[in-house]
Amino acid sequence: MKLEAYKFGLYLIIPITASLTFNEPKVQRWAADYFQFLKYPANPNTNLKEEFEDLVKKRDLEKQQRKAYAEQIQKLQESAQQSRIAAAARDADNERSGWFSWMRLRRGRSGATEQTGESTEVEQAIKRT
Repeated sequence: MKLEAYKFGLYLIIPITASLTFNEPKVQRWAADYFQFLKYPANPNTNLKEEFEDLVKKRDLEKQQRKAYAEQIQKLQESAQQSRIAAAARDADNERSGWFSWMRLRRGRSGATEQTGESTEVEQAIKRT
């Protein structure tokens, strides 16, 4: 019973104390300044129209820079894709012109391994030497 009375008193004292403490104008002013609830312009004589125009110019400049960056990235991606295609073509050429290219087996339509076209490659290699 004593514990329940203590908890009940605590539940009442905390909100009442907080409302009495923070209802003072000095405390509210200090809290507003400390936590910056309200932000005012730096100078009341500031021309807001000029600031707005400066912000618009900065935003336009950022848009142009983002557009130029996107174009550069696109060009880089295209050149990377072209180099990948060229590398794949070189790899395909290198596979055909290897030392043991005459020994490769090709798969036919049935899935079984067959030697189709190998004799012509061998004959061409013999003719070259």
